[in-house]
Amino acid sequence: MNLDRLRYFCVIAETGSLRRAAEILRLSPAALSKALHVLEKEVGCPLTLPAGRGLVVTDQGRLLASSVQSLLRELEFIRERVRENDHETRPLRLGSFDVFTTYFLSALVRRLGSTGAVVHELVAGHLERALVEHEIDYGITYVPVPSAAIEHTEVAVIEMGVFTRAEAFAGTPLEQIPFAVPVTPLSGAPDRIRGRDGWPDQAIPRQVVYQVTLVESALELCRQGLAAAYLPRFLVKLHNEQVLSAYQLVMHRPPRQKDGKLLQLGKQPVYLARRRSEVESRVFRELARAIRAVCR
Repeated sequence: MNLDRLRYFCVIAETGSLRRAAEILRLSPAALSKALHVLEKEVGCPLTLPAGRGLVVTDQGRLLASSVQSLLRELEFIRERVRENDHETRPLRLGSFDVFTTYFLSALVRRLGSTGAVVHELVAGHLERALVEHEIDYGITYVPVPSAAIEHTEVAVIEMGVFTRAEAFAGTPLEQIPFAVPVTPLSGAPDRIRGRDGWPDQAIPRQVVYQVTLVESALELCRQGLAAAYLPRFLVKLHNEQVLSAYQLVMHRPPRQKDGKLLQLGKQPVYLARRRSEVESRVFRELARAIRAVCR
């Protein structure tokens, strides 16, 4: 049975008048009468009877109307549940590691114009798992972990570098500089990447002296001239805008590989991750544009 015709009949049963029901539904009486006759054929029994210039709803009709009202309430409940799961009508749930959420988040939210966000600190691998389990809507990462259920879309490219406090470790070979690195190892990342910060360990070794949970801890060690860290240039730019000049960080000269050639740390793609089952939405496109603007 057609859902619209069932709704029409509920209005007829409630008003007890074909003319009045047609006015409420903004249909012609002839169109509404035709819909009623089609519904009666589908049901297999009369739903109304003539009564003077009006009509009366039969007992079968009242039973149908009562049952349809319950069905319509259930459908409305289902619609609301679906809307509640739509991230365009609730706070955006983001997952990323603190390279992106430290300093980056406030700039991102300003560009998005978001009225609310729930941010989960997640390392690569855990980020993809949170997407699959619908704990987050989108993930931001530059260490994508392959997953059949996840689509990683490259939305920006960032320049990576070794950063230290100005004048710290001047003239010191890279292999002798103490590094601060993330303590949490990656799970399922491409073989060329060993550390959570994306450092290419197979290309050149480094002296890991400090292992920290938060990028802010690594930044503090760098600010005090105690260590270097491998960081995105956009992050350091945002950091330097908020600290005194004495604590600003500068990029260390490019390190050399074992053969003496300068190591091209190059540029690192940034990926916006989403479930393959999700249609690309307006929020996804706005988020991608905001990430490109901040990382530029």
